[in-house]
Amino acid sequence: MKKQNVLSTVLICLLSSLPGIAPRAEQVFEEIIVRVNNDIITKSDYEKTRDLVRRELQKNLKGPELEKVVAEQEQGLLKTMIEDQLMVQKAADLSLSADTEVIKYLDRIRRDQNIADMETLEKMMVQQGIDPIEFKQNIKNQSLKQQLLGREVYSRVQISTEEISKYYEAHKQEFDRPEEVRIREILISTEQKEPSEIPALEKKAQEILQKARGGEKFDELATKNSDGSTAKEGGDLGFFPRGQMVKEIEDAAFKLRRGQVSDIIKTKFGFVIIKVEEKHEAGIQKMEVVMNDIRDQLFGTKAQPAVAEYLVKLRKQSFIEVKPGYVDSGAVASALGGETKQAAQIEPDKKGKKK
Repeated sequence: MKKQNVLSTVLICLLSSLPGIAPRAEQVFEEIIVRVNNDIITKSDYEKTRDLVRRELQKNLKGPELEKVVAEQEQGLLKTMIEDQLMVQKAADLSLSADTEVIKYLDRIRRDQNIADMETLEKMMVQQGIDPIEFKQNIKNQSLKQQLLGREVYSRVQISTEEISKYYEAHKQEFDRPEEVRIREILISTEQKEPSEIPALEKKAQEILQKARGGEKFDELATKNSDGSTAKEGGDLGFFPRGQMVKEIEDAAFKLRRGQVSDIIKTKFGFVIIKVEEKHEAGIQKMEVVMNDIRDQLFGTKAQPAVAEYLVKLRKQSFIEVKPGYVDSGAVASALGGETKQAAQIEPDKKGKKK
């Protein structure tokens, strides 16, 4: 895949998540369709987000199936846009900051796409019709939303040991697994290298091994140094049963204990270092082994309604007006929960806005 095409996919996925995204252009007049406290959502914001959603869905769907899913997504689109603005506003009220996260996110895109510097990345954005300033703002908004939910919702979701135990007893068969191991890898490739280059590559592998055993995070070492395709995922290869890995790696993986780092493994691809993240013996796993999996499952079950409840609370504390002809599906849930300041209509209005 070409670099610019990959970059486009990354940007579209992010830009589709929040309102207020638009290519740069001359001054235009915008039709306001929603007021959210002191902020607005314009018709072009809505249409642009809707078009981006359709574009993403078109990658996997077509024909009647595409139209059905698009229609389903549109029913909740304005609701999502309103709630995104409410969360960003609340994050600002709580003085949350995301400047560091913006820098890290952009730098990760730059490194993943092998772009020389941030200036070049921004030029590529402009070439694709994306305003770098607006893009950075939306990275910031995404981070603020996650920070807000982490502070106000996720941190209050409690999972007791008793709940985990009950779930385990009721779902034991779900944890009947073959013998398998989950590993991370760091590959220092020797493919297409001259014999004279091999000693230096082996020395590099030795230095990385010393860092891994010295306490540096294995996933970060993999991201920075591995030549393998899993580098972006911190070297994570997932779970493997016996018989599916390169023999030298399999032999080492099943001998190591959880948390251990291997010696340098010499393969035809290069020098490999692995770390065992998890190991499963064959059969029904002990509760201690699958406790984190159960906790994640229960957390997801509890977090979803907790987020919905929190968003209703934000709505009750806010002023929201929606222009006739547009539907905010979240207004019904908010109204059922008690008194709300949400208005049913907004008078036709237009606002001059720099695009």
